[in-house]
This record gives sequence, C-alpha cells and structure tokens, in this order.
Amino acid sequence: MRQTDGWVVRLDAAGGGPRVAVKDAIAVAGLPTRVGSLATPDTPAGADAPCVAAVRRSGGRIVGTTALTELCWDESGINEVLGTPVNPLDPALVPGGSSSGSAVVVARGEADVALGTDTGGSVRIPAACCGVAGLKTTWGRIPLAGVHPLSPSYDTVGPIARDVAGLALAMRLLEPGFSPRPVARPVVARIRPPASAVTDAAVDRALEATGWEIVEKPVPWWFEVRSYGRLLGAEGARANAELPRHLLRPTTRKAIERGVAVPRERVMELRAGLAEVQLRFLRLLDGVHALALPTLDRPTPRLTDRDLRLVQLTFPINAARLPAVSVPVPGGSLQLVGRPYDEETLLGLLGGL
Repeated sequence: MRQTDGWVVRLDAAGGGPRVAVKDAIAVAGLPTRVGSLATPDTPAGADAPCVAAVRRSGGRIVGTTALTELCWDESGINEVLGTPVNPLDPALVPGGSSSGSAVVVARGEADVALGTDTGGSVRIPAACCGVAGLKTTWGRIPLAGVHPLSPSYDTVGPIARDVAGLALAMRLLEPGFSPRPVARPVVARIRPPASAVTDAAVDRALEATGWEIVEKPVPWWFEVRSYGRLLGAEGARANAELPRHLLRPTTRKAIERGVAVPRERVMELRAGLAEVQLRFLRLLDGVHALALPTLDRPTPRLTDRDLRLVQLTFPINAARLPAVSVPVPGGSLQLVGRPYDEETLLGLLGGL
C-alpha cells in the first residue's frame, strides 16, 4: 500500500499566527484542489474558499493542503493511488477518513489546527482514529463555497485540533468572536446505539469522571436513520458524474453507479425526511445539554481488516444536521451532540475536562 506523510502540498508560510492545514477538498488560492483523485482537474484555484479566506483574515497561516480519500468518499482513510497517511498512534491502524491527512498532521504537531469536511463523519472519525479532537459543525454554519461537494444535504466544514482549546481557536479563526459557553450544572443524555463493549465502557468511564448528571435515553430507531445514507450516495454520484470514470478507483466507480441508480423520487423523499430525523434528535435533547455516545462503534481497525465501515455512530448526526464533537478518552473516544448552532455549549461542556 502506498503511504504518505499526510501532506499534499506543504507550504513554508512565514509569520507568527496559528499554523492551519487545509483538506485538499477546500480551495486554496494558487493550488489545485485534487480531492484525493487523479480524475479531478490539475488547475490552480483562482481564490480561497470563503472559510480559508476567513482564516487568513483572522491571522491564521495556511501551511499546506492535506491528503484524503478519493472524492471524500471513504471513511477508512485509505487512498491506494495517491497514498494513505500513516496513523501516528500505530502505523498498522487506519488513519480514518476522509479527512485523514488533516488529523495526521495535527496529531504529529505539524499544524496547530486543520480544516476538514464532514459529510458522514469525516472530521470526527479520523480525529478518533488518530487520538485528537474534531468538531462537526452545524449544517449551514460554515459556508461551503469553494468546497468540493459530496452530498450537499450533509456536507459541512469543521476543524481538527489536538484538544478542545485548539477547536475553540479554530472556530475563532473561522468566526471572530466565537467563545465556548460554560455550563454550570451539565446534564447529558447517554444514548446507546450498537457498539462494542470496549468502546461503550470507555465512554461510560469518561462520563463517570466528569461529575455531570447522566441520564439514559433509548434510540430504538437508530438503524432507520442510517438508511438515509442512500441520499449521500445519490447526491455524491450526481456531484461527481462528469469526472472521467476510467481515472477513478474501482470502489469509487461502483459507489457512483449505485448512487446513479437511486430513483429521483426516492432522493426527494429522503431529503424531505431529514426534518423528521432532526426532530427525533431534538426530542432526545429536550431537558439536557448534549447527547453522549462513542465516536466509533469499535476500536480503530487495522489496515488489513475486512470491515472498514466506520460511520455507524457518526452518520445519523449528519442526517440530523446537528453539531458534534469527538474527543479522545482512555480506551476510546467520546462524541457529544448538541442543538443546532450551539457549538459554543459543546466546547464549553468539555472545556473543564
């Protein structure tokens, strides 16, 4: 398997501001946006994406672009053509994707923060695999202009950093004035979608150590929400339909073929159903500050494992269009989910940990 250090282009950006890496699905002026593929045009971007421009205005130094899976369409982090970033915790483990390079360079201390995209878990999953923190922002909060589309119904931009303080720094770069909101008496709902005993136990131990009031809430409909992945596939196929198929990996070609086969009527039904998905999560959030669950449903898989599906506990949050943060805890990772446009509370909850 071809490997990479996580960078696509590494820039020598002089200055004293925070070092910011950018996933190579987000336009950086003067650099091509290849999106981890040989099928995309090798044409330099004429301008920064608005989110990158905001970072520059806030004093961030763009220090390079980072590797990812082809077209953001794989959660394992493996890119057999352009290289798979090496997981800094253990080279035998997947780095997680699709924002694999962004998590790797942050974990190695080569960037203070990195921008990634999260459509089904692509910020939180690599953060969890590499032992760092990742924030999926509310759908619509960060502008998507200049970002290569996968699924417009779910696409978001969000930061990866070594810790919660780094995520808050990244949000201030994106939105000057952003500030975590402390919570005096946190009440958090523990939800238990299917996960391994190891990952569940790690989250339970972490929650016990917080001093928060923890309540249990059932999610018997979890598998129903996962069915909305068909919309991601259908929109991804349409967004990338004009790319030359012969230059794509076989798995990406098959994903596009499956997506094209989803009837337009079904696409419309799934889009209309997203409001009900969000309502289900908002009912869970009634009376609590956040929902708690693992980020991954099992320990980080090895590169040689056959089952590399990692979105089981992250994608339903994208379907609900809610913010979610992943932080490492001993033995696993903790994911907190909040109300729309309330990233401030999520980071405020974690600020004292």
